[in-house]
Order: sequence, then structure tokens, then C-alpha cells
Amino acid sequence: MTTSEIEQLLEKYYEGNTTLQEEEALSDFFLGGDVPEHLAMHKPVFACFDEALKLEMQDTDFEQKLGFILQNIKAGNEVVSPDNRRSRIFYFSGIAASILLITGLLFTFKQDVFNLNGKHQGSMSTEIAYTNASEALLLVSGNLNHGLQHVERLQMVDKAIKNMELFNKFYQYQTIIINPDEVSKTSKK
Repeated sequence: MTTSEIEQLLEKYYEGNTTLQEEEALSDFFLGGDVPEHLAMHKPVFACFDEALKLEMQDTDFEQKLGFILQNIKAGNEVVSPDNRRSRIFYFSGIAASILLITGLLFTFKQDVFNLNGKHQGSMSTEIAYTNASEALLLVSGNLNHGLQHVERLQMVDKAIKNMELFNKFYQYQTIIINPDEVSKTSKK
């Protein structure tokens, strides 16, 4: 093939108007070895296509999956992959998590749930309840007092800021207070 024929085929190729035989002729030309310098920039394109043809498909069900997707698109349905491995993993992990949750709840509340006598065997007397409540209130009170110590520090900082504001006011009016004669002279001018 001459270079002018190759250039015409390249134009047809990039427009998408070539046949399979013309594409094979272009591929043979560019993979053959003798490529003019002005056409050398097209050589990597055809080398890439040649590499892709040599690769084997890893997924044996690729054509079935692609056909399934294309049928769903053609029918206007939502495309759902026929590969359900991920959904199976989510399904089984959800079941395992719920079994684990139920088991944990049963072990936590086994005294209340599996009470054989029908009575509440672990009922606390009023004295025990009173001591537990007082301990809880003492704990809350201690934590509240600890938190109020930080509030007292903030109140001290607030007082200091107010004193600084007073000092700033004094600084603004110090010339009037210290030298009232100079201020009156400048205001009269």
C-alpha cells in the first residue's frame, strides 16, 4: 500500500467508516515495521490494539453478563448485575450480625428472660436501693463540683476583662483628668 492510501484509510478509520479488512490492512501496515515518520505517531494505537487482542478474558461469563445488561437496557429496566457475590456477602453478614446481637442481648438479660420461678429473684431491698441511689447522686455531685471549678476560673477571667475595660476608659480620658487646661485650649482653637 502506498502512503497516500494509508492516509486515506486513516481518515476513514478515525471517522469510523472502515471495514474489518481495511482495519486489518492498517494494523498490518503499522505493525509491519516500515512506517514513514509522519505516520509514526499512529503506530502506538495499532500496537495497543494488537496487545489487547492477545489478552485472554479472565471472566468466562463475561458475554452472558454483557448480554443480560444489554437486554435490561433495551427493555428499559434498571440494570442489575447478575453477579450476586457482593449481595450474598452483605446478606450473610447481616444474618451473622443479627445472631450476634440477639445472643448478646440474651446473655445480658438472661436473669430477667429465663426466670424459672416467675419471681424476681434478684430484687433489691429498699436499703440497697437507697445506698445505690445515694452513691450515684454523690458521683453526679462530685462531677458537677469539678465542672463548677472550671466555671469559677472563667468568671475570674471575665472579671479581669471588665477591669481591663475600665482601665481602657481611664486611659482614654487621662489627658482630660490630668491636664484639663491643655484640653480646653485645644478645643477652643
